[in-house]
Amino acid sequence: MKSLFRIFYGCLFLSVVAGIWVHFSSHPEVHFFWESFPAFSALYGFIGCVVIIIGSKAIGHYWLQKRENYYEKREGRRPKGK
Repeated sequence: MKSLFRIFYGCLFLSVVAGIWVHFSSHPEVHFFWESFPAFSALYGFIGCVVIIIGSKAIGHYWLQKRENYYEKREGRRPKGK
C-alpha cells in the first residue's frame, strides 16, 4: 500500500512540475493579468467546483429537503379505505 501512495505522489509531483514547465516555456496570449499566474486555471476550476458543491447542498437543504413527518397522516384525518 505504501508503494502505491509513493507512485501516486510521484505522479502528482511530476504533473505539477510538467504544468509549471509548460507554463513558463510557452508564452500564450492572455487577456487578463491573472491568467498569467501559474496554476490559475487549476485553482479557478477547484474554487468553481467547491462553490457548485456548497451551493447545491444549500439548495438541497433549504429548498428540496422536507420535514421528517412530511408524509405522515395529519391528526384528525383518516386515510381512505380504513
